[in-house]
Amino acid sequence: MTSVCINGTLQQPVPEAQSHQITPVRLRTIVESAHLNFLIGAGTSSSYFVALGNIEDALTQVTDSQASQAVKALVRASIQAYFFERVLAPNTKIIERDESAEGILRSYARFIRTLNRILLRRRSTLLSKQVNIFTTNVDMLFEVAMEESGIDYSDGFSGKIRPKFNLGDFSTLRFRTGSRYEHRFEVPVFNLIKIHGSAAWRQHQSENRKTDIFFDHSLDLVREVAAHFEEAKSYLIPVLVDPQPEDQGPTIRPIDDLIADAVQRLGGADKEPLEVAGFAAVYNKLGIVNPDKRKFATTVLNETYYELIRRLANELEKENSVLFVHGFSFRDEHLRDIVLRAARTNPTLQIIVFCYSREGLESYEQLLPDVELKNGNIEFVTPAEPARGEKERKITLDVLESDYFASIVPDKTPDPDQRIEIDISTPPAETSND
Repeated sequence: MTSVCINGTLQQPVPEAQSHQITPVRLRTIVESAHLNFLIGAGTSSSYFVALGNIEDALTQVTDSQASQAVKALVRASIQAYFFERVLAPNTKIIERDESAEGILRSYARFIRTLNRILLRRRSTLLSKQVNIFTTNVDMLFEVAMEESGIDYSDGFSGKIRPKFNLGDFSTLRFRTGSRYEHRFEVPVFNLIKIHGSAAWRQHQSENRKTDIFFDHSLDLVREVAAHFEEAKSYLIPVLVDPQPEDQGPTIRPIDDLIADAVQRLGGADKEPLEVAGFAAVYNKLGIVNPDKRKFATTVLNETYYELIRRLANELEKENSVLFVHGFSFRDEHLRDIVLRAARTNPTLQIIVFCYSREGLESYEQLLPDVELKNGNIEFVTPAEPARGEKERKITLDVLESDYFASIVPDKTPDPDQRIEIDISTPPAETSND
């Protein structure tokens, strides 16, 4: 058998795809020799935030409905209120380090610190010590975990007093220099690319009508939306199926039922209540991509979204890149098409999808069919089959960190390839008789 080395790193044979396992040796080889990218979805933080369920389909159906504008506005605001209450409002507890968020923050911090150690000790001199974390989540978990861990990261904002979003802030190499000697070393940097925006993004239109995105440290806008939500709550209609179907995530009621309830609630009025309109107006100032197929409330969000999407595509086109996927379902057609296109056109790209459970493998294989990939460069990793009487060890973020990435952190001092022993002996000194 012929051994192959790339950039001085021994390449291991690719295991049979049907095993759906990845060995520490193979994972270490990939990490040592590739540009590192992660795609993180809602499943990663599902222990703290509820899943989106069919919210995207519901909001899209509202937009396409033939109902009056007042009815559609009430239904849309009711669904957005549910999304706000379950996904956006809890972020105030995260930035305040509330006790309820300690567990999930600890998991994120451990994961980040492990990746940081991997970058610090990566032996390749040809690759920068950077990792790109692309996420569709709008929560603040990564930011808070990185701040608490003292990790250098770039989230696209520049400035201290009023940070403003600037795409040029990404991909900045950072070096530190010794205070006494002029030795210089590269510092690991995490590029946090939030494709769907963030709870801390705030849109602001200046006097020249240009709209920019600023970072809202204290989530003041989220708190303002929460106040309007409380005022509008009694006018909104319930949106969830009751009782909820098991193992399907949150399920929104059929749109026809929601529209019928809205018609009855409005009682023939041609406008939604002022409280509902006020909630919707403040909600739309948030710098997030709406969970519907229309997605964009403003042009600036549209432009930012496509710039971040283009960045993902560019990173996947690089030679010897890897994309690790966790908690992302690939039901987002746009992102799925970008990943599949990159897999087809870049044979050196490796995509490794960590499935939460063995049961979830089928869904991934349907959305990312192997027959469409001539390069065969998408690999699915599932939990190992449990022993009799034991439960499946599902790949949560904690398991991803402990069972996969923590096990491949390089030693500070690698084992030597060869050992040279030198035995130096000196004759005893002559004794003087004087």
